[in-house]
Amino acid sequence: MKKNEIEKIFKKLDLKVRSTGHNYGWLIVSGKKILRVHYSHGKGDIPEKVVNKIRGQLKLPKKDFKELADCPLTYKDYINVLKQKGIID
Repeated sequence: MKKNEIEKIFKKLDLKVRSTGHNYGWLIVSGKKILRVHYSHGKGDIPEKVVNKIRGQLKLPKKDFKELADCPLTYKDYINVLKQKGIID
């Protein structure tokens, strides 16, 4: 997966980003930090192993993660997925 695709996901989910040795993003809903996502600044594409970790940090199955990256899954849809999983009240 390309870094710009991950950056697009960060923007789509309105993750609050901090960049140090890694890029960190926090999903904040109603003023509460819900989850943290990060990846390295390294060169080239993001390895599949790291993509799977990002997917896990976002609490999404492969199908939903692909839809998030390809755009059918919206921010509102994502929040609903987290509510269904009990991550958000």
